[in-house]
Amino acid sequence: MHKYLLIAFMGLFLTQTLLAQGSVMFDSIDYNKLEIPPLQVLFENARKSPAVQQFQAKMEEEASLLKTEKRSWLKYFKVGGSWQYGRVGVNSAFSDEYTPLFYQYSSATQNNMYATASLSIPLDDIFDRKNRIKRQQMATQTTRLEMEKWHDEQKIRIIEMYEKVKKELAVLKVKIQGVIFASAQYEVAKKDFQNGNAKIIDVNTAQKVYMDAFEGYETTKAELNVGVLKLEVLSKTKIINK
Repeated sequence: MHKYLLIAFMGLFLTQTLLAQGSVMFDSIDYNKLEIPPLQVLFENARKSPAVQQFQAKMEEEASLLKTEKRSWLKYFKVGGSWQYGRVGVNSAFSDEYTPLFYQYSSATQNNMYATASLSIPLDDIFDRKNRIKRQQMATQTTRLEMEKWHDEQKIRIIEMYEKVKKELAVLKVKIQGVIFASAQYEVAKKDFQNGNAKIIDVNTAQKVYMDAFEGYETTKAELNVGVLKLEVLSKTKIINK
C-alpha cells in the first residue's frame, strides 16, 4: 500500500511540475490551451484558398468574354473615311514652231473629305449568335458550380481532420497522465531495487511499461501535430501560435 501511495504522490507531483513549467513534453505547444475554431469559421476561411481565387479569376474572364460576345453584332458594320488638305501644284511646258519653249506652274488649295459605310451580315453567324451567348453563359455557370463543388469537398476534408484532431487531443491528455505515472512507478522500482526490496526483473518491467507509455504518447503527439498542420492548410486558419 505504501508503494502505491508513493507512486500516486510522485505522479501528482510530476503532473503539477510539468503544468507549471508549461510542459516540456509539449514541444513548446501548450495543448491544454489549444483552441480549435468552430467549423463555420474554418469553412469561411477556406474560401481564401488559391483554388477559389483561380475559379474567381476564370469566372471574371468568362464574364468578359460574354460581354464581348454580346457586342459582336458591331462587326457587321464597317465605317471608313479619309481627309486630305494641302496645295496641289502642276508644272507644264509648251512650245510650237512659232513659239519658243516656256514653262508654266499653277497651284490650288485642296480640302477633301470622304466617308464610307457598309453593312455585311453573315447569316450563319447571326443565327448562331444566340447559341454562342448561351454557351458562354453556361461556361460561367459551370465554373461557379465547380467552385462550389470544390468548397463542399473541402468542407468534408476539414470535418474529417477536425474530428481527428479533437480525438487525438483528448487521447494525448490521457496518455500524458499515463507517461507521468509510468515514470513515477519506474522511479519507485529503481529505489526499491537499490534498497533491496525489488528484483532487477521488477525494474525492467517498470521500465518497459514506461517506454511503452512514452512511445504511445509520442505517436499520438506526432499524429496530432500532423492533423493540426493539415487543418491549418485546409482551412487557411492559424491554429498553433508558438
